[in-house]
Amino acid sequence: MAYLLVYASCQRRINCNVIIYSFETNINALPDLDSINIGDTIWIQLSCPTHLRDAISGNTIDYSGAENFGTDINFYEFTGGNFSDPGVTPAVSAFDYKLIYGVFIPDNHLPNQNKDYEFDEVGDKYLFKLGVIPKRKGVFSISPGNATNVYTKKNKCDKASFLITFANTNQHLYFYEQNRPGYTPSEYERTHMYCFKVK
Repeated sequence: MAYLLVYASCQRRINCNVIIYSFETNINALPDLDSINIGDTIWIQLSCPTHLRDAISGNTIDYSGAENFGTDINFYEFTGGNFSDPGVTPAVSAFDYKLIYGVFIPDNHLPNQNKDYEFDEVGDKYLFKLGVIPKRKGVFSISPGNATNVYTKKNKCDKASFLITFANTNQHLYFYEQNRPGYTPSEYERTHMYCFKVK
């Protein structure tokens, strides 16, 4: 039955895996201090409207009812690298987590490196709020990823990609640059990486 429903909604298109919408939204970290103490909380937050401007067509699209809109967040500790080696180790276990908005998705092939979440739909917004609480000293990065192949309950074929980048946040990228001398962060790293020290 489920197969027939998907087929019926997709029969007008030959390939249902094609991305037809491209959206952009922002995430932030608060408080965006470069140094915090063990036991302090960093809040990773997103508030995204359900009506979004499509970068491909320029039209505003009602993209409410998304079934799989979320992000995978990478957690790393800086351990000293060089130009060709970022010098990082997975650091999920270095933190406790407090989820206010969103759903944790436990099926993860890299549980030491990242945590996967889907966003809550509340009214006309998608919301996410995660508290990240360090358990030990170190220099770390938190990197939310983009969302791809997102689909809605009403149409499983009209798939979208979401560019999720930091905004209104001091990302302290100099920690990464100090950890990897001579390397210039890529555009993706500059827009997706939040760095901080736990003292």
